[in-house]
Amino acid sequence: MAVKAKELAKLLGISPASVSLVLNNKPGVSEATRNKVFSALKEFGYEDLLPDTVEEKKILFLVYRKNGSKAEASPYFSQIFTGIIEGVEYQVKNCGYKLMITYSDSKSIALDVEKIKEEQIEGLLLLATEMVEEQMKLFTDMHVPTVIIDNYMGSEDLDSVAINNEQGVDLAVSHLVSMGHREIGYLHVEGNANNFVERYYGFLRSIRENHLKLNEDNIVEFTSAGGDAAYLELKEHLGARKNMPTAFFADNDIIAIWAIRVLRENGYRIPEDISIVGFDDISISSMMEPPLTTIQTPKYAIGCVAVNSLVSKIEGKSEGIQKIEMKTALVERQSVKHHSV
Repeated sequence: MAVKAKELAKLLGISPASVSLVLNNKPGVSEATRNKVFSALKEFGYEDLLPDTVEEKKILFLVYRKNGSKAEASPYFSQIFTGIIEGVEYQVKNCGYKLMITYSDSKSIALDVEKIKEEQIEGLLLLATEMVEEQMKLFTDMHVPTVIIDNYMGSEDLDSVAINNEQGVDLAVSHLVSMGHREIGYLHVEGNANNFVERYYGFLRSIRENHLKLNEDNIVEFTSAGGDAAYLELKEHLGARKNMPTAFFADNDIIAIWAIRVLRENGYRIPEDISIVGFDDISISSMMEPPLTTIQTPKYAIGCVAVNSLVSKIEGKSEGIQKIEMKTALVERQSVKHHSV
């Protein structure tokens, strides 16, 4: 069989490893390559090598939304999640698996986990942006390869693929410093998601490493990540301030966009009086007036890398518990102005 596989690979112009994966019903090759090998087996008289009916190997992708259907109206989460989901869908198919997608929220997650245990799946992906540690513990005793996406819990033995939040915040703060800003404020979402916690510590570290003095009065904390509630909180906090920093970094683009509205309502010009930098580079950011300087996150790539990590675990090609952090990039637009003292 090994000799015939090598001969077939040579005839088709593909690697013997790819032929071997097809003959043994293994994932890791595209559907086009698989069909090409099947056709050649028949054409060259190798019917005896045709594999038995391929049993579909499934990967389950659980998308967690803290508030369920209420969160669907959020432009922030819908845009972030869509990019990641598209990456997952593409790469699962590319690796030869079938994708199953299910949705869960804080009310149904315990029941959903019990249902998942009854599924015949090879591996599990968790889009866990809004998950907390107690919820992740539900998955640790499932004994199925699992990868967390867009979150990380060091206390749980689960692989993860996440944004390098601290690196992204440092890009934002360092850019403001390079534009002459020395008094930089921070619009921080408190207690909403682990990403925001990491961005908080990233902000403190970047302020220190850029040799700036931390003014705690310039850290504006509130609890809502978006929507009218965020606007009302920002209106309350910013409207009551007598002194403003020359620039703000915001935990995400939605907060930055609401802040621009509130500041303008209070008579400030953006960026002439106050510069603003967001995080995530959602599509509406480039359509703002002025277009928003922000930190771009590799949403699609996160989905693809998470699938690759999971497939490696399924196929026994990786060891230990891994945390993969995806690098971010600064997108310079017109919401930041050079500040001269």
